[in-house]
Amino acid sequence: MNFKEVMALAKRRGIFQPAYEPYGGVAGLLDYGPIGVRIRRKILALWRRQFVIETGALELEGALIGPEALFRASGHLSEFDDLLVECNECKKLHRADHLIEGGDALEKEALIAEVVRVTCSGCGGVLGTPRPFNLMFTTSIGAGRGSTGYLRPETAQGIFQAFPWLLRQNRGKLPLVTAQIGRAFRNEIAPRQGPLRLREFTQMEVEHFFLPDAESSLPNGVGDVVVSLLPANGKGGEISISEAHAKGVITSPLVATWLARSCKFILDCGVPPEKLRFRQHNQNEMAHYSSDCWDGEVETSVGWIEVVGIAHRGDYDLKAHAVASGREMRVPAGGESRQVERWIPNKGAIGKQFKSAAGEVLGQLDSSAVPGIVVGVGGKKIELDEECFTLETTTMQEMVFPQVVEPSFGLDRLLYVVLETAWRTEDDRGWLALPEVVGPYDALVAPLMVKDGMGERAKEIHRKLRQKGMDVYLDSAGSTRAPMKSACRVP
Repeated sequence: MNFKEVMALAKRRGIFQPAYEPYGGVAGLLDYGPIGVRIRRKILALWRRQFVIETGALELEGALIGPEALFRASGHLSEFDDLLVECNECKKLHRADHLIEGGDALEKEALIAEVVRVTCSGCGGVLGTPRPFNLMFTTSIGAGRGSTGYLRPETAQGIFQAFPWLLRQNRGKLPLVTAQIGRAFRNEIAPRQGPLRLREFTQMEVEHFFLPDAESSLPNGVGDVVVSLLPANGKGGEISISEAHAKGVITSPLVATWLARSCKFILDCGVPPEKLRFRQHNQNEMAHYSSDCWDGEVETSVGWIEVVGIAHRGDYDLKAHAVASGREMRVPAGGESRQVERWIPNKGAIGKQFKSAAGEVLGQLDSSAVPGIVVGVGGKKIELDEECFTLETTTMQEMVFPQVVEPSFGLDRLLYVVLETAWRTEDDRGWLALPEVVGPYDALVAPLMVKDGMGERAKEIHRKLRQKGMDVYLDSAGSTRAPMKSACRVP
């Protein structure tokens, strides 16, 4: 089944279609229909079971709109852009890396150099100079001029800014596993290929916080998982997680662990093992916050499609938000505490010596002040001796920023690859061979005939099953072939 056939099936069978179709549609936006909503909810339920419930993750449902300061701190204002190229003739806008074969793997300077060699794909005209285009949607928060805000380009920043709060919910202890499912928004230059590149999409993300140098060994059962890996520098192939970690192909035990879990989840959604691989990012592909990243990709009729990225984000995000917000984002390092001596200004002694000028003196002293410091009083320079200070001994522990490993899924892309890889045909019939766990319905009720009260009995069974919380489809055609046909197609 190819891309066009999937799109036709999706529209015909109520899975998804372009949003606002009566008004010509809006590129990069989709509406999900009755069948699409059901499949999405099943995929989400499976993800929650494997990534939230089984791991004991704490869930957050964060705000969709964030203040400018948040995204300045995260780097999205300065780093989150694509190169935009405008045709000088027809004014058509292009994303630069889409104009060059393999453009997404080129450095920015190399991409700019290549773009000048090509012409507009629309009219053949001369292209202008590429320029950065920030992908965030801008809005105004509040009435009047308000303040500048942005629709979140990823769900992760909501978790990072809430880290101190979430840590308290975890009794102040690491490791801390957090999860979030929600919408994200990116103002793509040229969205195309339906659900594969959207301006509004759903993410399913985990942020696993842990102490530096405290990554545990591989959990039981993870090491035996066999995956297809394509390292940035090396030959790809099938290998077990334990062997990949032992050989240094995947250096981080947590990255290896979440990669294995991601592999299991994608396969449980129905993607064939031979169509799934995990490809390591080259350095020029790496996001500004990552030190290592592996993309889970599925082979489709339009090439390899990324459905998950497992990134080692280090301490980039927490450091950035700590500096920008002034909030403490560090945690105790976990080592032994130590005794530290420090000088504290003696307010009584300073008041006795300087009388009414004591406040002026104290205002010039911070936590680094020690005996011998020179202060200005009434236009004079005065050196403070030890009598103006008290030497205190305190117990201190080293504070560090936690590290973060993040598996981030795109639900819309995952739904597409599940549909394409699940399509089966036999003779004149075609159907989606979806696993039960992500199928749109829990059961089909289909009487062999409608006479002798069987039709009414089928409706009664249908009603009772729905009352039990089951999502059931009723086919009351009353033919011996009807149940078979219903089972072989999406209703």
